[in-house]
Amino acid sequence: MTNRFTKNILIFSLSVFLVFQVNSATGQSQPPSSPVVLKAVTFPFLSFAPIFIAQEEGYFTEQGVQIEFIKMKEEFAFQALAKGEVDVWSGLVSIGALNAMHRGANIRFVAERGSFAADGCPYFGLVARKALVESEALTSPGQLKGRNVAWYRASFEEYFLEKVLKQDGVVLGDLKKITIPVPADLGAMAKGTLDLTVTSEPWVRRLEQVGHGVLWVTAQEVIPGFQFGTTMYGPYLIEKNPDAGNRFMVAYLKGIRQYNQGKTARNLQILAKHTRLKEDLLKQACWSQVNNDGRVNVQSIDAFQNWAKGKGYLDDLVLQEKFMDSRFVDYANKFLAETQ
Repeated sequence: MTNRFTKNILIFSLSVFLVFQVNSATGQSQPPSSPVVLKAVTFPFLSFAPIFIAQEEGYFTEQGVQIEFIKMKEEFAFQALAKGEVDVWSGLVSIGALNAMHRGANIRFVAERGSFAADGCPYFGLVARKALVESEALTSPGQLKGRNVAWYRASFEEYFLEKVLKQDGVVLGDLKKITIPVPADLGAMAKGTLDLTVTSEPWVRRLEQVGHGVLWVTAQEVIPGFQFGTTMYGPYLIEKNPDAGNRFMVAYLKGIRQYNQGKTARNLQILAKHTRLKEDLLKQACWSQVNNDGRVNVQSIDAFQNWAKGKGYLDDLVLQEKFMDSRFVDYANKFLAETQ
């Protein structure tokens, strides 16, 4: 009895010692006795997959973090982030966010959410009405003049579209801009009132499936490597509780790495639940590139800024130290390298 009791005490002490050693080596403290609650803005989109996976697989729970998913209009998300009303936002690289940073908002890009890998599948691009392509009425950017085209102004969609047009010396003013919700693209192309749309998955696949659209130009062809999405932190994680920011990032990178395992049965199940898309569509759709290390392509953001400044959309160029905080991905990569 005594020997067995002594042996169990020794095993327990050794386990505690080993856990302490791992956490000391990585600089992470023990998870708090009660989880840190963080509010994260999310949408039921495929590009939010790593966060959904991390939530469903318990990666946040492992790190002592509880995520409350918040839904709001994307244009208001960075404002809520700056005010501390939410803590995390994984959104598109936007002029609004960059202007907010220039004006002193304590928000930063901390990790990537998606980019257009040169060798990746076509996640985003310019979809043309199928009849135009099949009749050869649309074979080059020069033939876009006078066409009805849908895109969002002052966004990376416009940045991409302008680069397409410049190949043949066409300008945005040569197009007829159509402003409709993305889901309405299906009906508008069917009626012939929309000729082209700048869009992403799953709408690319849906337009192709119903037989109205053809992916005509991909982002990989025009802006390879462009960082279209990032994860951002607000003042609570940047200043008040960076340890929680580290914990979130560890879980997030674990979600990315599982996402990059591809269209496994488990990943499809999770994404079908959170996006409300059928698994068959998810299997056919392109999944955007997200790097395992979560690092942001800051050069592409600088190129986007230069374009936006030239268009008069941006107050001024934002320095890297004002828009990027890489300490969280640095920490998470180190932690995962030493513990996995």
